Amino acid sequence: MDTKISLVEAGAVSKAGELFIEAFGHRSVLLVGDGNTMRAAGLLTIRSLEQAGLAVRQLVFDAHPRPYANEHAIRKVRMSLALDDSIAVALGSGTLNDVTKRASFELKRPYMVVATAPSMDGYTSFGAAINFEGFKQTMACYAPVVVLGDTNILKEAPKAMIASGFADCMAKFTAGMDWILADLVGVHPIRPDVWDMVQIPLRRAYNQAKEIAHGDCRAIASLFESLAASGYAMQVMEDSRPASGAEHLVSHCWEMEHLALDGEEVSHGFKVAVGTMAMVLLYEDLLRLDESECYGQGQQSWLEREADIRSHFTDECIVLQTLAIAKEKFVEGEALVERRRLLAGVLPKLKERIGEQLPPFDELRSALALVGAPTTAMEIGSDLDGLKRAVRGAQMIRNRYTILDLYYELGLYDRALNVLEGLV
Repeated sequence: MDTKISLVEAGAVSKAGELFIEAFGHRSVLLVGDGNTMRAAGLLTIRSLEQAGLAVRQLVFDAHPRPYANEHAIRKVRMSLALDDSIAVALGSGTLNDVTKRASFELKRPYMVVATAPSMDGYTSFGAAINFEGFKQTMACYAPVVVLGDTNILKEAPKAMIASGFADCMAKFTAGMDWILADLVGVHPIRPDVWDMVQIPLRRAYNQAKEIAHGDCRAIASLFESLAASGYAMQVMEDSRPASGAEHLVSHCWEMEHLALDGEEVSHGFKVAVGTMAMVLLYEDLLRLDESECYGQGQQSWLEREADIRSHFTDECIVLQTLAIAKEKFVEGEALVERRRLLAGVLPKLKERIGEQLPPFDELRSALALVGAPTTAMEIGSDLDGLKRAVRGAQMIRNRYTILDLYYELGLYDRALNVLEGLV
């Protein structure tokens, strides 16, 4: 794994300087933060780095509007890093971490992250979620060499950011279920050691929903460690499959549309929360699917598929990228007949695994709501039509076998979209 040092404890930020030197020696530091993260932990981090004898430069993005994970933000960090041989220390969570991670990678430099909120699983992941030329994608880059999480700081994060992290953690239920499906179909076998890295901490965090909602220090640490474990799993696999399924693809579609509520872009975790609940609904619908329904449904030709994609996305760059992905995974003719036969054959086992893997819809919705995460599209500035649109797009944009591909290949996608009407 890329990550060599991980420290999660009360007061951990006071050790930022010594951990930096342990990992990188006495190189100079470029601290990358924004107005919010600098207020949360900037002074403490700089003090620790400077007390260790390190020279510190700062690159601080505005707090409002918040920085956006795109090529322009990456260029800004990369240009500042390129002024000398500094090692970047990202002070923050999602966007700041992703932008710093990618900029460092482009200069072939390692980096360190000081977390300010348990808000997502990207701290320790191998890649960065970047909106490049309008298309949301995971771009290659190294994970941080050092991860530091001070629970005194993490528990003071805005409740919405803690709820966002809890939602990103809970998404591992449906991501895991998608991996089970891909394994049963023979597309992507499960690796048991990586599975346990994600799924065991996930269930621990799920059972601590009440404590997390109350800001209990140990429970917040458990949440952060669960999120970090997902990142470690992605490092081991060099792929986001262990932690990301159809629920994340729904979120990516909303991110490409710049979904906002009250003028603020909706957090990744909140979009994922709604995507997760939608996928739980679809998996529960599969429990009612009869084997006979796996046969006889119509299916699009590739020309119809291409027209559908072109009508769904308006940006030509997104259209071209999506067409290439959709063509790669498009199944037709005898291959489609065989795929449907296979899906019918695994359906009994799939139903059994659904019952083992997924919490009941109402119980998971209650846990998310308890911590403060949304569970319906209306809560994040969308509506039922917006959810259906995101779910339609989600099946098109990534070559990763999920429940959405199952519905599409069985010719039952309209049924899937109608099931979403239960998410109100």
